[in-house]
Amino acid sequence: ISVALVDLHFTLLYSLLYFLDPFHSSSRRILDNRSNKQGTMVFYECVLSIKNHAEFWRLTDLMKAVSHEVVKNGGIVRGIHNHGIREAPHRFKAKFADNLGRRYYEKVRFVSVYMDCNPQTRMDVERVITADEMVLRQTHLRARSLLDDACELSPKKNPFLRQVMEEQAAQKQEKEEEEVVSIF
Repeated sequence: ISVALVDLHFTLLYSLLYFLDPFHSSSRRILDNRSNKQGTMVFYECVLSIKNHAEFWRLTDLMKAVSHEVVKNGGIVRGIHNHGIREAPHRFKAKFADNLGRRYYEKVRFVSVYMDCNPQTRMDVERVITADEMVLRQTHLRARSLLDDACELSPKKNPFLRQVMEEQAAQKQEKEEEEVVSIF
């Protein structure tokens, strides 16, 4: 029995080394996919609706799990904001009733998580959140930041660029008026 286990161990070790060989084509594909996980970073706001009677240690564990998933895949968690327990716009229904028989919630705790990550990481975070039974709803929004406005090249969408262009147009008009006045 021990010889069979040793043979199995060496076989698994050999196949693992063969698979992770950087010159082997299939391992190169896997290593390339791993290094390309970062991709395009998008600024997301994830709004969570959580049961109002959730213990703080469970909320902390959920936020840690979400943060670890984002950071593990090369993202950044900018912040977590607890909006507190508020009246829900309508009655929220949980997937399953809890041990006290509660299934419908009129008061809900709202929490926002602000993160920079790629779309694949956002889907991974969504899976982590869906697995928690305390979360009633989740909404992922592509958040806007001041930096997004500053980086936009279209003057219709960028208020800073629009302001600079208006100032340049005003300066140009003043110069033309001065030239007209100097001619007379």
